[in-house]
Amino acid sequence: MSEGRTHEQFVLAAGPNVSIRLRRKSDADGEYRWRSDPETARFNGRAPVVEPFEHFQDLVSYELTYGMNDREQFSIETADGRHAGTIMLYNLSLDSAELGITIGPEELRGAGLGREAITTFLRWVWNNRPLRLVYLHVLEWNERAARCFQRAGFDVSGRVRRDDQSFIRMEVRREWWMLWDAEGRFQFERDSAGDRAMAAANTDAAPSAEA
Repeated sequence: MSEGRTHEQFVLAAGPNVSIRLRRKSDADGEYRWRSDPETARFNGRAPVVEPFEHFQDLVSYELTYGMNDREQFSIETADGRHAGTIMLYNLSLDSAELGITIGPEELRGAGLGREAITTFLRWVWNNRPLRLVYLHVLEWNERAARCFQRAGFDVSGRVRRDDQSFIRMEVRREWWMLWDAEGRFQFERDSAGDRAMAAANTDAAPSAEA
């Protein structure tokens, strides 16, 4: 993937406060910082990355050059151009996939950016991928993330035990989500992340499980 593309060529979908764009090699800095942070890794139900940054950067370069068979990963960017996180589809099948999302910078968590990123991404997915079902797993204790996913259209469908951790499985179906979207359920207004964080610090998006 060429870093020489215009910004508009990288963007897949955009909302008032966030956009979903293709990954760039320069995103490796943020991805490594978040994945090696123990607190962020805890929200994702994973061990923090311990490999040297150079190895991680080489992996990102390889993925951007040759693609990935097991997932589609994109970057989340704020309206002012800040790299804010990652969002992906993985465990892909003919008509379903699992969603994973991380909002990296701590100061952007709880600002509603995660919910807006999910809804912006799902709107693109339903119109560009032959999926009928998208599901995710969130750690049982991460109530704030679960509320975020519910507000983005997901419903609880079960519970799963993995690696001695308890996860809630949540899912959303294309037909219902698009109906809710047409009814105006997923609307967002332009606002600053700082103001949104102060207003929603205890009620909205947090890093979520990618497992």
